[in-house]
Amino acid sequence: MDETDLIKVVVLSKLGMIRFPDISYRYMMNTYKALRKTMVDTQVRPSGVSRSDVIDAIGEIPRELFVPDHLKKLSYVEGNINLGANGFIIEPRILAKLLENLAVNKRESVLVLGSGCGYVAAVIGKLSELVVGVEDNKYCVESSDKAIISAGVDNFIIMHGELGVGAPRHGPYDVIVVPGGVQKIPEIILEQVKESGRVAAFFNEGSLTQAKIGVKVNGSISWRTYFDCDVPLIKEFELTNVFSL
Repeated sequence: MDETDLIKVVVLSKLGMIRFPDISYRYMMNTYKALRKTMVDTQVRPSGVSRSDVIDAIGEIPRELFVPDHLKKLSYVEGNINLGANGFIIEPRILAKLLENLAVNKRESVLVLGSGCGYVAAVIGKLSELVVGVEDNKYCVESSDKAIISAGVDNFIIMHGELGVGAPRHGPYDVIVVPGGVQKIPEIILEQVKESGRVAAFFNEGSLTQAKIGVKVNGSISWRTYFDCDVPLIKEFELTNVFSL
């Protein structure tokens, strides 16, 4: 907003034709929109992401809707956003690179285990026929539902449940995504993937985390590594927790 625009706002406000909260809200929305475009142009595209559907999905979903008020200033900063007890929201650049290789399409159903308070589910909802998100935190379930609707996505289900169990009643799925670090994925999760379906996760091995996508062939998952990254480990997928299921 330049000086001329500000003068217009003051004049219209004095005439009772506009309220400051209205212009403040619109100004913030325009600011977030500009930041989102900058994020796509400076973080996502330079990372080798070229699929137009992925770029559009990342560019259309307002990330700030999924971020608590006290962290909204970090909505478009490069990096993961730590939500404390509510987990984290994965870096858009990393999510976009994963989706670039995963190639989700509009005929597919996708299960997301830990969707970053709905952000990952919302983005994938733009690419798929149906997305089912599982959150183990009731606050995240409630906030995810509201935020995804506000983002204009309606082909989703958000459930409260154990991440290590998944959502078998809505499966099997064409694609399963774990948008965080794992050491092992429980067999009960892999059983929810359709034959020829895909599983995507970030495997943590010591100081190294790698994005991997597996394809189910004759009941077994064949994994391929795509890129290294920095993604926090999801505690439900630590070896000790997986083996205790």
